[in-house]
Amino acid sequence: MSDISKRLDDCLSAYLRPLTYPIGIKFIKKGGPVPEKAKVPTKAFGHPITMCQATNLARRFGWTVAMFKDDNCCPVAQVVLGYVEEPDFIKDGSIVKPLYADTDEAAIKTQQFTPKMPHADTYCIVAAPLNRASFDPDVALIYGNAAQITRLVQAALYKIGGYVESRFAGRAACGGEIVVPYAQNKCNVIIPGGGERVFAMTSDDELAFAIPASQIENVMIGLETTHKSGIARIPTPGMGTMVVPKFPKTYHDLEVYCGLAEK
Repeated sequence: MSDISKRLDDCLSAYLRPLTYPIGIKFIKKGGPVPEKAKVPTKAFGHPITMCQATNLARRFGWTVAMFKDDNCCPVAQVVLGYVEEPDFIKDGSIVKPLYADTDEAAIKTQQFTPKMPHADTYCIVAAPLNRASFDPDVALIYGNAAQITRLVQAALYKIGGYVESRFAGRAACGGEIVVPYAQNKCNVIIPGGGERVFAMTSDDELAFAIPASQIENVMIGLETTHKSGIARIPTPGMGTMVVPKFPKTYHDLEVYCGLAEK
């Protein structure tokens, strides 16, 4: 296991307690080493799958999945993740309208703003649970509820301050999960898109948080320090568990009988 992967996994387990495995994402260049036990969908399953299915297999089942171009059956993800160049014929928003946009102008704008790898030279993308990753991740991806993602935002800002600025379109979430942190070198909050919920069984109440390699150390420091300061923790220490309970008036005689109240 990679040292940085193990330390991040230990930190997340201690202070975040996610329900599924935090995962590492690695871009493998042509000729580079692919983890020996990685499942290649076209060989392991006999058919290609989507990238969001691969990340969900990694985080739910603990599998390492290697996605070469022929293993990714999502045409949108082929463009977003840099397996192929964006063709001119979709720049007019024709894959956005009428599914996600009312007008040509809106569709063009949405397609233009869709995250994409700066250069189409992707050979293989590997997703693996951090606790089994043999590589230093280019991106760490964690799924959780709103409270857990809030803690990651707080951790990411502990050293650098400011805001975690994220953009949402309700589609092509793999761009926000992988491309934005990798290409823009920044942490990102992601609302998983409809396709991920349909094909990869991402739950309706889940959000995701992505960390680029350069920010992993800062996030670990921030998560541990803000936990120890007591300002915010998982599970959230709700004050309701410490207030004085109030019972119905009809309980009064029983409270007196039990010595819990005066007549």
